[in-house]
Amino acid sequence: MKRGRLTKEEQLHRFKQIAWFVFTFRYATRSQLDAFAQSVIGLKYPQWLIEYTIERGFITEYKKPEFRSKIYHLTKKGKLLLKDEEPNIIHYHFENRHAGINTFSHHNLVVESYFLLIKRLEISKWICEWALRANLRRREKIPDGLIILHNDTKIALEAETSYKTRSALKTWVVLYRYDIEKAKKYDIVLVIAQDMHTYESIRYKLYSIAPEFCGSNFILTELNMLREGLCFYKGNITTLAEAFKRPCTPAL
Repeated sequence: MKRGRLTKEEQLHRFKQIAWFVFTFRYATRSQLDAFAQSVIGLKYPQWLIEYTIERGFITEYKKPEFRSKIYHLTKKGKLLLKDEEPNIIHYHFENRHAGINTFSHHNLVVESYFLLIKRLEISKWICEWALRANLRRREKIPDGLIILHNDTKIALEAETSYKTRSALKTWVVLYRYDIEKAKKYDIVLVIAQDMHTYESIRYKLYSIAPEFCGSNFILTELNMLREGLCFYKGNITTLAEAFKRPCTPAL
């Protein structure tokens, strides 16, 4: 990390990095902001940057009694930081309903997955569900995130915090078969389960519905496995790095 006083340009760049993180996931907890400043920006002591970003009015807090931690979202001033670099910023807004109990749990799984995946994969772009849906004129199956690697591989991310019925997973297979084989929207689907029970349930059902398609086009993992860099692919436990060495033709 560069020592000494930061220039205005360097400080503005850091403000934009924080704004991008909040924009991408719609909101963030304080611990998530600190983790981003440490792991991505590279600050050993991130508190001052977060406090200064709040003080400058780029992000503001929202507190619900049932949550122990405050939630931070972009202000109008924070949105202006990204107006020249992020076309979807015009769609950004935060409402109380975005932080319901179930939504909050799912949000935290997606953010934790982000921090774990950036350590394992060479990611060039991460687009969350709300931003993907903002450009659609009709409802359709949208993943919880679109991850684009440096080699242009497009990954549909599904983060699962609870039980998934066989009927729902059968719909997944039908829709993703079309999106991968016909529409060429994605190259592969990465499913990250909150816990081992959810992971085992999804794995069993997917492989009983369409074993050949799911074996080649779904990579499954859960948080503890992901922390170790492990996943289930083509019928075996392997490393995430090995799974993404799969030969594929990137989606057009």
